[in-house]
Amino acid sequence: MAVAKKNFFKDHYDWLVAIAGLVLLVGVGVLFASSLDNSPDEARAACAAELKQRPPQYKAVAVNPEILKVLGEAERNFVSPTSLEVPNDKKGSFLASECRVYCQNVNPTNFCHKPIPYKSKECPFCHSPQLSSEDSVDVARGGLDADKDGMPDAWESKYGFNPLDPSDAKLDADGDTFTNLEEFEAKTNPKNPVSHPDFLDFLTVASELRTDKLPFLFKMATPLPSGYRLTFEVLGKEYRKTTTALIGEEIVFQLAKAKFVKGRMQDDKVKSGWRVLKYEKKEDRVARRGSEQKMSVDVSTVDLERISDKRVLTVQVGAKSVSIEEQVDLQWSRAGGKKLTVTTGTEFSLADRKYKVKKLVKGGSGCEVTVVDLENNSEKILR
Repeated sequence: MAVAKKNFFKDHYDWLVAIAGLVLLVGVGVLFASSLDNSPDEARAACAAELKQRPPQYKAVAVNPEILKVLGEAERNFVSPTSLEVPNDKKGSFLASECRVYCQNVNPTNFCHKPIPYKSKECPFCHSPQLSSEDSVDVARGGLDADKDGMPDAWESKYGFNPLDPSDAKLDADGDTFTNLEEFEAKTNPKNPVSHPDFLDFLTVASELRTDKLPFLFKMATPLPSGYRLTFEVLGKEYRKTTTALIGEEIVFQLAKAKFVKGRMQDDKVKSGWRVLKYEKKEDRVARRGSEQKMSVDVSTVDLERISDKRVLTVQVGAKSVSIEEQVDLQWSRAGGKKLTVTTGTEFSLADRKYKVKKLVKGGSGCEVTVVDLENNSEKILR
């Protein structure tokens, strides 16, 4: 029986391939080791020397110190990363890849601020409650407030305030006269002077609705060669009972008792603020009481102009308690306080914003004032 001839390579090819791979791997390792003939310090020094010999390719620019601070902190964390220990009562590894946020506990007596799982309701390190991850910074009205200044830490951090400094609640970061705390309560941006609480939120009705009356009444007109002299009866007891004025003149009162200072009489004239514009003579025929006979009645009128705002008021002879307009007092509680007396149509300013009174309405418990913001044409009712 013939014996088959043995072939060494065919019988041991797998061993030969393994040995060849091992030799190749050793060779690569030797080459890599030979390339590391310098120590890390020597390599760093050689690199620095080479960089100094190269001419600069870019001009030097000013660097924000805050950016350098952040980069320096990042470098320190890279060289010496913070090591986290898993609490004894918790299982698992903090090397697991998952979304993490900082613990919101920044209380000086129990500072934590460690990375914790995103949806944690309680910190696994300090066991402090965490703000819900679904709440945004602006709508979280009851989050953690380490310094107890009324502004949650998350809101303060968003706008660059110090969550551990209670004094920043009284500051005005954007110079719009509103404090940071007032901006938080109004849900406005404390770093944008255009975004601020409504000025009208600090304006209130400070009096009952009242009717302003004319302080005199038109009594009679005396013909003159050049026109008429008009006589008015003054209602105030501190003035003389009557006064006169020509068309075009301002009505002036005289004090009932002259004022003397150091034995000398002072000017006793007081301007009324109303000027005579026009006089119109009119008569009407009315029946006598209990008779069909008619008699002439003087119903002449005079047009008066209020000098302050050019408002014209037509007054009939003998008319008493002539109403000028309804008015009310408003009180602004900002910038040291400000009192305003307004009527329908009055325009006024609060800070640098202009408003106009649209309507005054007497209500059961007081007065309602409708005010129009002339910048955006919005309306608001004050009570």
